Amino acid sequence: MHDKALALFDLKDRVAIVTGGAKGIGRGIAENLALAGARVVVADRDAAENVACAQSITDAGGRAQAITCNMSSESDIAALVESTLAAFGQLDIVVNNAAIYPMSPIADMTTELWDEVLGINLRGVFLLTRAAMRSLKQAGENGRLINISSIDTWKSYVGMGHYDASKGGMEAFTRSCALELAEFGVTANVIAPGAVKTPGSETVRGNLARERGDPNTDAVDAEFATRIPLGAWANADDIGQATMLLATPAAHYITGQTIYVDGGLKLTM
Repeated sequence: MHDKALALFDLKDRVAIVTGGAKGIGRGIAENLALAGARVVVADRDAAENVACAQSITDAGGRAQAITCNMSSESDIAALVESTLAAFGQLDIVVNNAAIYPMSPIADMTTELWDEVLGINLRGVFLLTRAAMRSLKQAGENGRLINISSIDTWKSYVGMGHYDASKGGMEAFTRSCALELAEFGVTANVIAPGAVKTPGSETVRGNLARERGDPNTDAVDAEFATRIPLGAWANADDIGQATMLLATPAAHYITGQTIYVDGGLKLTM
């Protein structure tokens, strides 16, 4: 491949934070950014999983550092950005991926649960974005804000009202960020995954299976895959690769967009 083409997908000398990066989609994102050459800060509240992910990336020849962070804590988020800048001297890419989705029908949903979900999924996104804003502006045309939403903002499911509200708010917030950051050459976009097999989705898939009287998720997974035009569930790498693309110079003219990485599932809803 021509050197100029390779340079379009090169993240060497970039520094990225990935929240919720220890496992699932977040880990797929962290690994793929590292694969493209970025130095990745894996930020997760699970300290042991966090360290394991960073070590795995390092063992594979990448560069990663683990920083424990609870996205509901303003002080944790401030420390995350400060520690990143102290370690690497810059911050070019912020990926807000951390999210929770404990299912509950709205009629049974407690105020505390609503606040917990919105606190991590939306308030945390605002806090990290605000804390990183100066660094992103300094990064200029290398600056990227990438927020991970969900196909749920297009098609809701019972028990996910708090989650859907948080992701819809994230998408609107990201568009505002795109406007504010444009003059600095920084882009801000949303990736909305469809059906992804991750440890986090096992609970949702298990609930669907039990509703159908089958505790084994295999049959439910196979049936759902038939609804996806490309015929298969996504995995964490699929989302990680799309995130990597948006982070590279090749995507410098894409901003304010929500990009569905769903195998065409949205077309059938």
